[in-house]
Amino acid sequence: MLQFCLRLSLTVLSLCSGFVALPTTRRSGEATAGQVATVLHVQVRQLLDQFVKVKLDGVSLKGEHQLSSLPELSGSALELESVQATESLPIMGRYLRTYETHLRWLQSTKVIRGTTLEHRITETLTLLQNLANRVEQEMQRLNLPVSTAPPLSLSDSTDWAILRAGFVILRDLRTFVNKAAHELLALRLGR
Repeated sequence: MLQFCLRLSLTVLSLCSGFVALPTTRRSGEATAGQVATVLHVQVRQLLDQFVKVKLDGVSLKGEHQLSSLPELSGSALELESVQATESLPIMGRYLRTYETHLRWLQSTKVIRGTTLEHRITETLTLLQNLANRVEQEMQRLNLPVSTAPPLSLSDSTDWAILRAGFVILRDLRTFVNKAAHELLALRLGR
């Protein structure tokens, strides 16, 4: 339990500072899925900050902005002690692919194409795909079915609708990846 608390504290510290404090796996120099999630969280946080600065004149949207096509996020820190790979990995894999689809849509919109955000979204997509692939490889190792993301039904009717959707996508992705990083760490330490 002490080791779990120490690792969790290091992860939280690394998420807050943007510094990746966790060592690589002992088998190789390859990063763990939890480390990829931690780096992705920092990347998404920076992308959201840049999106707000560039597209929303530095003002985050207030209020209840939601997209029905995004997963509903729930959970608490107490649930980390009982996280099970057979339950959390399939959900995590499906949600990662859902966010991937949403980011691709955002990147293709008229308000993002040709801006500095387009390149940042590409970088984020690369990390997101890396994490999704790692989660799916672990699922295959455990003989868990890999599911696909539901089809996306967003339109780019107005610039405001796109900007609002972009903010919600990035905000929710940041929250989800933070949760995923903690779940992956708990799964790794629970072995």
